[in-house]
Amino acid sequence: MYYLRFAYVAASLLGFAAAASANEPLDPVKAVMEVAVKGKGEYFDPNSLMALYSLAFTRDMVAAMLKTKEKDGEMLLDYDPVIGGQDNCQLKNVTYKQGQQKGKKVTVRVEFSAMGCFGDKSVRRVDFDLVQEGYAVPTQWYFVDDIRHVEKDGKTTMSLRQQLKEMAAN
Repeated sequence: MYYLRFAYVAASLLGFAAAASANEPLDPVKAVMEVAVKGKGEYFDPNSLMALYSLAFTRDMVAAMLKTKEKDGEMLLDYDPVIGGQDNCQLKNVTYKQGQQKGKKVTVRVEFSAMGCFGDKSVRRVDFDLVQEGYAVPTQWYFVDDIRHVEKDGKTTMSLRQQLKEMAAN
């Protein structure tokens, strides 16, 4: 299973210029944010799930999708899970700050303005939790394990993984 995934990820990354050197924590985050900046919102297509997201995240996403299908196609997410809303403007002033590595985990904070065209100059903060996966150190790559929105007071308001788990359970 891991060999197949590694081969698929390696092949998929050839098509992901932004994630070509996936051993850097910022690479998968920048690849996801590139989709947000372009306004496409297609974060979870099969190639992206295999190349950018952890096994645990992918399992939770697939379980939530299957539950959605069982419910006759009820909408999985009715908002943009990266930007954190339904309506937004072109993203501006996107910045990245990598946190301290803790074992095989690291968090990258992304800050951006998403509502400037509506006169709202507030800055949105999103934490991408990353995990290294693979058999040995040279083949361990960083994958997005969760996407969490952070309020001004520093508290997480929403964990995408938690939402996916709740969707799959209901």
